[in-house]
Amino acid sequence: MLNKEVGIMLYVDDVDSERDFWQTIGCKIESETETMGYPSFNMRPTADSSALFTVYAKDFIRQVSPEVVDNQPSLLFESEELLMLHAKISAVTDKVSPIQTEPFPSFNFASPSGHYYVVKGV
Repeated sequence: MLNKEVGIMLYVDDVDSERDFWQTIGCKIESETETMGYPSFNMRPTADSSALFTVYAKDFIRQVSPEVVDNQPSLLFESEELLMLHAKISAVTDKVSPIQTEPFPSFNFASPSGHYYVVKGV
C-alpha cells in the first residue's frame, strides 16, 4: 500500500544554486544532507504540502543510478497568488514567461538547472 505523501526527485548540476532559488521563491527547505560527498536537500512547496522534493547532484546520481540521471518530471504547481508569485520569480530569474490566460491563467519558469515548471492560477 502506498502512503499519501508523494516524493519527487530532481537531479541538478548545482545543488546550492537550486536550493537558494527555491528558498527565495518561498519553498520550505526541510533538511540538507551530504551523501558520498554530494549535497542534497528536501523541500516542500508549502510547509503543509504532501509533496516532498528531494534535490540531488547529477554526479551523485550518475554513480548510484546512471540510468535515471537524465529523467526530469514535468511539474505543474498551483497558486492562488499567481501575480505575486510571477513577480517574485521574475525578480530572481529572467527565464520566466508572461502570464497566459488561455486555456487557464498560467506561466512557466526555469530554475537554475534549466528545468522548466508551470504555475497555474487557481
